[in-house]
Amino acid sequence: MKTRTALIYLAVFLVLAGYFYYFEVVRRQARLKEDETARQLFQVEKDQITALKLDKAEAKPISLQKKDHWLIVEPLYTRADESAVAGLLGSVQTINLEREVKTVAEDLEPYGLDKPKLHLSFLAAGTWHNLRVGAKAVVGDNFYASGDQKDRVVLISGAQQRLLDKSLFDLRTKDLFTLKSDEIDRIEIERSDDKLALARIDKVHWQDPTAPDFKIKASKVDNILNRLLWLRATRFLDQGEDSVAGLGLDPARFRISLSTNEKTELLLLGNTEKNESIYVKSTELPGVAMVDANLVKELPGNLQDLEDRTFLPFEVDQIRGLALQVDGETARLARQGERWKWVGDSDQQSPENWLVNALLWKIQDLEYLPEFPSQEQPPPEKKQLNLVLFSENENEIGAFVLAEVPSERAERGTVWFGKGGGTMRSYLTSGASLRDLHDSAKKLLLRESQPYSSLPGDM
Repeated sequence: MKTRTALIYLAVFLVLAGYFYYFEVVRRQARLKEDETARQLFQVEKDQITALKLDKAEAKPISLQKKDHWLIVEPLYTRADESAVAGLLGSVQTINLEREVKTVAEDLEPYGLDKPKLHLSFLAAGTWHNLRVGAKAVVGDNFYASGDQKDRVVLISGAQQRLLDKSLFDLRTKDLFTLKSDEIDRIEIERSDDKLALARIDKVHWQDPTAPDFKIKASKVDNILNRLLWLRATRFLDQGEDSVAGLGLDPARFRISLSTNEKTELLLLGNTEKNESIYVKSTELPGVAMVDANLVKELPGNLQDLEDRTFLPFEVDQIRGLALQVDGETARLARQGERWKWVGDSDQQSPENWLVNALLWKIQDLEYLPEFPSQEQPPPEKKQLNLVLFSENENEIGAFVLAEVPSERAERGTVWFGKGGGTMRSYLTSGASLRDLHDSAKKLLLRESQPYSSLPGDM
């Protein structure tokens, strides 16, 4: 009898719980969604929009069309900024009215809608829709607006109005090159008295066809290439200004071309303005633009600026062991699988991989100064940094010794380097890079020291 009563109570409870869930949760969420939909001025999806017009007071109308990508067709023909257009379309899709002011307004002038400050029209699924934004409301951060029903006056938030109020500069692309980095196989940088030409010989390496034996550091070329591909116009000259006289563009101070098998894109660099911006003209954009003048300083002056002067070319995964002596403390690391472990100290917590990799990256980037010849000589007995790299089977691939860390004011410093256990030579290199190398090794060695007596120079 008790079991039957309990089952009846359970059934009643489940019915009540189901009733509560449906009416208080499911139906409530549905009503909220219906209310949200009712507040939207337009029932469209942004992916349905294929054309858009933006007419603002005291500015030329802007028209955009979607082909394979978005294009601005008025007041000039150019590519649109895809992310800016996507943001604008997202704002159009989610325009919500704060409240209705007039269902049917006989006079639109009091709301500024007889001559709206902003008139946005768009084509979605074959139908044109309109949004007009008028005067700012007296109270609150709201604006009067009307949708497809012109005489229905509503309020939209000031935040939404600002998201819709886009200029031609906002919507046009600022990219001066359109090619993809991995497709580019030739780079040319031409000055009035010099020309630098680089050709890609494989996925990683570059070559000067006139000096095929010259060793070029790929990362230096990649840095230049990335700088050019990320270059953005900071300003455009007034539309309709075709003359380049007085801007240093005819002839240009610099000519930069990037090429693939199918296409070449050219950028002309002219005069600088107040040492802050430089005039440029791109084959991929109409008119004349301006970019950060620091671009010129970042361009290589000659082939020697791209020379690979690294001490020890290697891949991080090649390194299987690492011996350190930093400010008198010594330790050794070994790679075990995907992790690094301290040798001879099983209880010590393993170092974070990024700390070891940071040190290896510093070594990869370390370069000698070309104007100072190296000298064959043993390192001094006293040293602040002693570092040895090992590959598989304990094979030593290179060792570095730093007798003294250069002071903060020192532009240069001396480092001893030996390859594969061979004779060590002294080199002059950047003081900043040696300070970074020492700091990176010291951060890694912030632990109790473990003796390791087979470092070069300690035998």
